[in-house]
Amino acid sequence: MRQGLLGLGLTIATTVFVVSACAPSQAQTQTYTGRVERVWEDGFRLDTGDRTLTVDSWDLYGDNTPDQIEVGDRLTVTGEFDDGEFDALSVTLFAPTEATAATPDPAPVTAPVQQLQSPTTYTGRVERVWEDGFRLDTGDRTLTVDSWDLYGDNTPAQIEVGDRLTVTGEFDDGEFDALSVTPAAESN
Repeated sequence: MRQGLLGLGLTIATTVFVVSACAPSQAQTQTYTGRVERVWEDGFRLDTGDRTLTVDSWDLYGDNTPDQIEVGDRLTVTGEFDDGEFDALSVTLFAPTEATAATPDPAPVTAPVQQLQSPTTYTGRVERVWEDGFRLDTGDRTLTVDSWDLYGDNTPAQIEVGDRLTVTGEFDDGEFDALSVTPAAESN
């Protein structure tokens, strides 16, 4: 009986090893070039012209991606898709010129931040707060405000439910990106 169980165990172990050794690799390295649309602590959104990628850059920059990459930067990112995100293995920031267009290595630069629209201002009362944003009721509409650029993941330390605020910013993908937040006078 003991030899039968040992043989069965070896058969199962051999089968598992053979199946896993023959399984194709799920991740394939790919490279994309585009312009950065949005940046947050551990990633960014890249518009390649054909598609928009959510890039996870934590392995490269930790929670300090905004110190390395800015909205408007043109870059090339190499990585692998994993759970709907593109995990960056390398990022090359560049702006092609006549001198660099013929060479494979782009010249590193820092591109200026591009403003997509004029800032808009809203005043209202805070309904809900989370780490990097809040919901603002203006009376005639409710805004989901992204405050990460101002407070990082510390919005609850700065804003509370019930606060009356004036927020200036821009709309981006259904959110209102805050450029400034100030206390507002109470209305009568």
